[in-house]
Amino acid sequence: MEKYPFFCDLTGVYMNREKRWIFAIKEDEMADGDKKPLLLEGEKVLLLRKDGDFFAISNKCPHMECPLSKGTLEGHVIKCPCHDWRFDIRSGEFLDAKEIKVPFYETSIMEGSVFVNVEGAGK
Repeated sequence: MEKYPFFCDLTGVYMNREKRWIFAIKEDEMADGDKKPLLLEGEKVLLLRKDGDFFAISNKCPHMECPLSKGTLEGHVIKCPCHDWRFDIRSGEFLDAKEIKVPFYETSIMEGSVFVNVEGAGK
């Protein structure tokens, strides 16, 4: 296993073969249970910290594009503030209809910094 799964190009973007890792936040800037809306490479991303792990999903509910960052987090489930749609932050799955998902993104921590892979979002 590589200590650093990616490298920095001249623009400061961390990459490896098919991934594009973008710096999101310093690890110690988010407490457990925190939510932080971000704009990464033009994508509205919601970064969440739960049980010490970081998760990243789209910050737009697929129903009416309400910001999930305004919703409530219970366990690994975020509830949309507009119509109570519930999504698993680990997979993006809508709990009432598994065929509906919000895009989710891989996260990685390197030297105290949290990175999000903005390419290849899971849907």
